Amino acid sequence: MRTDDTAVAVRDGRIVRVGSDADVLELRGRATRVLNASGGLIHPGFVDAHIHAASAGAERLSLDLTPATTVDETLDLIRAAARESDAEWLTGGGWSHDLFPLPTRHQLDAIEPDRPIVLIDAGHHTLWVNSRALEIAGVDRHTADPHNGVICRDDDGDPVGYLNETATELVGRFVPPASTEEIHAGILNAQDYLWSLGVTGWHEAILGDYNSQADCTPGYVRAIADGTLRSDVSGALWIPPGLTAPDVPKLVARFAELRRRNAAAGFATSTAKAMIDGVPHGGTAALLEPYCTHSHDGSTGELHFTEDAVRAFITQLDAAGFALHLHVMGDRGIRVALDAIEEARATNGTGPRHHIAHLSMVHPQDARRFGPLGVTANIQGLWAAPDAFAAIMIGEERMLQGYPFRTMADAGADLAMGSDWPVSSADPWLAIHVTVNRWSPEPIPESSGERAGFVDTLDAEHQSLTLTQALGAYTSGSTSLVLGRPGRVQVGERADLAVATTDPFGLEPSAIATVRNAATVVRGELVFVRE
Repeated sequence: MRTDDTAVAVRDGRIVRVGSDADVLELRGRATRVLNASGGLIHPGFVDAHIHAASAGAERLSLDLTPATTVDETLDLIRAAARESDAEWLTGGGWSHDLFPLPTRHQLDAIEPDRPIVLIDAGHHTLWVNSRALEIAGVDRHTADPHNGVICRDDDGDPVGYLNETATELVGRFVPPASTEEIHAGILNAQDYLWSLGVTGWHEAILGDYNSQADCTPGYVRAIADGTLRSDVSGALWIPPGLTAPDVPKLVARFAELRRRNAAAGFATSTAKAMIDGVPHGGTAALLEPYCTHSHDGSTGELHFTEDAVRAFITQLDAAGFALHLHVMGDRGIRVALDAIEEARATNGTGPRHHIAHLSMVHPQDARRFGPLGVTANIQGLWAAPDAFAAIMIGEERMLQGYPFRTMADAGADLAMGSDWPVSSADPWLAIHVTVNRWSPEPIPESSGERAGFVDTLDAEHQSLTLTQALGAYTSGSTSLVLGRPGRVQVGERADLAVATTDPFGLEPSAIATVRNAATVVRGELVFVRE
């Protein structure tokens, strides 16, 4: 709730007064530091409810391809890394499908033929690898596609160096895993960057061995122990795809032990994460009706688990006190997840707050079930702009019905927000802009000229949230969901605060993307001030 108060006083990590400038300045002492907000909005620190901070920070410290906006810039970054790094494997990520719809091993072979190169895409569902990496992994024309995975091949049947979904593990399992020291460094790098955006806490969306990446839990435990992790953080234990119903009791027991052990180290991990399906862009999200493209004729995608397994792990983890954090992008996947949660509620009664992330495709009927079932909509707002490639895959009508935030909110759903960084930008104000406006302020990559004018032809504004709703979701909504405490500017609360460069409520909605974070306070300590 927005108030007329203009100042906040903090002592010993807690908010001690909220009021007018005069009221708050009465508490000023000799050692008091006064920060002038200059008319900018003072608000609770953002809490990212769905993020991969450890891997994002590690990527920033390795070969980070996210700054590249052209094909040449991407290849130049890879060449520079190949010259400067003497690592056994050249790894990194963040390349764009807009720039490289189908990258090949030949492009990487021209840069580095003798050393394996493995580069994950910005969405973290695809690997781009060179011939040497394929050779080490033994992937050739005779290698079969794994379940829920695709090895892209040329006309002769040879792998082109583009591996999708579970096929990434064919090569990924050979990549040397990051050490605890590297993960620790990545977490701290991410923390500094997130502070610059006003993010004071987050929920690490995957803890465990995922996609051949090392479990980042030891890095978090170390950062908590040595005091370098000052943000408030929780995490979700990873449920691997393909888990069967008979194996669920063993998984629940293992998760209960991990929760106990992590809690003793000061790390809250009472959430379990599963990917119920894949992504519409890759034709792997589970749909109620078939995809539109010829290459996916008649396909409706696949679930990553049987429906029996989904019901089993949701019901049993719910009974054990675990909140479920579910990646679901297809409308059939959403229905299966909601049906399983409904069954768990009928079996166990009221339980933990489950949340479903992404929400790319939701049947209107199912969008209205979130509130009555007590399921939180974990929104990645930056994705809610019109998407030409998604329209090709699923059709314009279904694309426009996606991300039905307004329908969910009107039906009583609780809202939280997260970025899915490094899949997309971690800047909350950009996500809030799209959530309110339903169009993206980001420039269109040079290779996507066919999208020019596309946004002007589409209207998804009926699913917009208000600025108050969006800001509330990214602050108090996320804080309550993943950190288990209020996220508000109120006396007695933990002093996690952010200051915007202006008051967004005084701007036209189309200008929200111009807002930046001016200062960040974590536990009462000023950790970032914009120069």
